[in-house]
Amino acid sequence: MRTGRSRRKLAIWGALPPFNGGKRRLAGLIFGAIDRVVPRATWPSLMFVDGFLGGGSISLFAKAQGFGRVVGIDIARRSVVVGEALIANSRVRLTQDDVTHVLAPREGGPGLVERDLVPDAFTGPQARAIDNALALASEAGDAAKAALLRLLAIRIALAAHPFSYARRGTIGKMTTGEYESITPSALPQYVRGLRLATFPQLWDLAERINHGVFEGHGEVRQGDTLEMLPSIEADILYADPPYAATRSYEAAYKVLDKILGEETRPTSPFTAQGGAGMIDTLLERAKHIPLVVVSFGHETVSLQELDQKMVRQGRATRAIEIPYARLAALSKGEKSGQDRELLVLGWDPDSALVRRAVVPGGVERGSVPVVPLDVDLHLGSPETPAALTLVGDGLEERHEPLPEVIGAEGRGTLRPVEPGVDEPEAVVRESALDRDDVGEVGHDPRLA
Repeated sequence: MRTGRSRRKLAIWGALPPFNGGKRRLAGLIFGAIDRVVPRATWPSLMFVDGFLGGGSISLFAKAQGFGRVVGIDIARRSVVVGEALIANSRVRLTQDDVTHVLAPREGGPGLVERDLVPDAFTGPQARAIDNALALASEAGDAAKAALLRLLAIRIALAAHPFSYARRGTIGKMTTGEYESITPSALPQYVRGLRLATFPQLWDLAERINHGVFEGHGEVRQGDTLEMLPSIEADILYADPPYAATRSYEAAYKVLDKILGEETRPTSPFTAQGGAGMIDTLLERAKHIPLVVVSFGHETVSLQELDQKMVRQGRATRAIEIPYARLAALSKGEKSGQDRELLVLGWDPDSALVRRAVVPGGVERGSVPVVPLDVDLHLGSPETPAALTLVGDGLEERHEPLPEVIGAEGRGTLRPVEPGVDEPEAVVRESALDRDDVGEVGHDPRLA
């Protein structure tokens, strides 16, 4: 029987914007796998780098796990705002006065959002609240408070739309009364959005953001991860780059980027067809980092191929394959529903960091357990991204997620996941380099 704890969501998750591709549901599994290579007892002395910060879930979880230093990197301003508000900030929170000022009447005429994005993307009250939050951020004397206000603006923009996908079109029909032409499954969220610019609604968003502010040592850097990696002396690198052959984040979040005043950038090379080949470049530039953890998905690369990319760098590996229903909507044709989230850990077996953790005959677990992850498997909440968020523009129609299945460790039969599972199991395939110049790790060198 499930305990009450296993059905509770981790409070810090409510602080994060519901960007597509977030790893909050897999964070427990990811850090549990890291613990098997580098015991948690050593984490307070280590530097953890999240090379593709995104929505911030892995960086925030790493900070909560007590890493000595957490560094989040991303080229997108929308992600850097998250890092500045929650990863680098350990003390400042939003107050009720902040929310009151966000809702105050504007002086000096409409702001950029109200002027350029009403009624195409927002209603007038929503746009004014966003403009006010951004104006207050620019006037704030504290960098952390400024970032929190910008994050609040992002949360307002996402909450105004179904499935947290801020886009032009449709919402304007709410001001003209054309309700019957809006997809029925999307209409309730548009209606809820009409109440966004009220104190109870905005204070609720602010309180959620505040749950992600706690003591820890973090920082955020804006830039190209591939360019920055050679000069970063990290102990652990986690890399979750954009998945190949999917819709680019630059296209999906162009409304958010416009709100934050960021110019459109070229599409990430990882997103392009064949983008999985960029992982080789990433691993080459991270060859000095003792432990590298890579997440990747979609149909463009197999677990064996991803594992071999690590092996070619001289690393011992642990590979995990996770059937992941969220990714099924990205599939096409007969492969639909067969997508997998792939997780491969590669470590330098000669590194002092892992030598004391990896022993002949197996992997020694850390003495301190990883904080459990309480998983929310219900994807239909107003602020949860839809499965199709990065697929195309026809996003107002609700598509129910496929049942998520995971396999017992090894090659067992797949079974359905129960809602509330803390740390989902997965198909785990381990390999070790069986060459004379590498210490024996004790793993089966054969890939399934």
